Amino acid sequence: MVGYDPKKKDLTNNQILIASSASSVIARFLLQPVDVIKIRFQLQVEPIRHATGSKYQTIFQTIRLIHYEEGTRAFWKGHLAAQFLSISYNSAQMYAFERLTKELGENFPNTVSSPIIKTLTHFFIGSIAASVAVCSCQPMDVLRTRFVGQGEPKIYHSYRQAIGLIWTRDGLHGFYRGLNPAIILYAPVSALTFGFYELFNRAWDHLPLENFDSMKHAFNGGAAGVLAKFVVYPFDLIKKRLEVVSFEEARSKFGQTRVYSGMRHCLSEILRTEGFRGLYKGIAPSLIKAYLSTAVTLSIYDAICNHLRLAPSD
Repeated sequence: MVGYDPKKKDLTNNQILIASSASSVIARFLLQPVDVIKIRFQLQVEPIRHATGSKYQTIFQTIRLIHYEEGTRAFWKGHLAAQFLSISYNSAQMYAFERLTKELGENFPNTVSSPIIKTLTHFFIGSIAASVAVCSCQPMDVLRTRFVGQGEPKIYHSYRQAIGLIWTRDGLHGFYRGLNPAIILYAPVSALTFGFYELFNRAWDHLPLENFDSMKHAFNGGAAGVLAKFVVYPFDLIKKRLEVVSFEEARSKFGQTRVYSGMRHCLSEILRTEGFRGLYKGIAPSLIKAYLSTAVTLSIYDAICNHLRLAPSD
């Protein structure tokens, strides 16, 4: 079970970092192609459908087109930055979540003993943990988005060059483009994910599903991830659009580009030119990724934590 449980052996800081890092690496590697498709959809101004001028129209058409134009390796564009992002984000998030729930559980026992209060606590602590993680990881997210979003010929050929160009053009601010919508996005996503996960696990325990207990964390984690992502998805799209501001030359072959001055301007322009549906571009691959990513990450994290608890102490 994710979060503090007085009935289980407490994990050390190193054990939390090992479990969170391992689960992040595996989930990220398996799901990077889905993330590439999702980001391409989010950055496309034209409609995601069979229409004149729309480069990407459906999931399968996009897979074929990326493979034809850029090769198989394109599905892992920005993978190194994405791995650093996943490891640092998930480690910071899980560490903050485990430690904060432990602190509250020891000082306020009803946050563990009362099912309702425990679920609400997981909502609240999840949002704090995500905010801490976002602030520490936003530069890696900007790099990942730009590597995934650039076409051919490439503007960025290495991470060192990318960091240098961003710093020269935009300074420190360039690495934190999209930070506000990122916090608005990930704080409630994390809150809803941990809250729904706890709620679904408790509901599962009251159902006659003993023969399917091995599927508990994967199913409940995935369902929690999908619900959380759907609620706040427009902020994910806005964040991606802001992260590629001042990067228009690398996207010239993908269709129209837009320059946004901030989150409010980006939101109003999307609604004006693309309609309400524009805020949900890429929702299909995003929900697929949300389900699989959350299911894989939480299942592996929980399994590693249980294994580490059974390991003999030094």
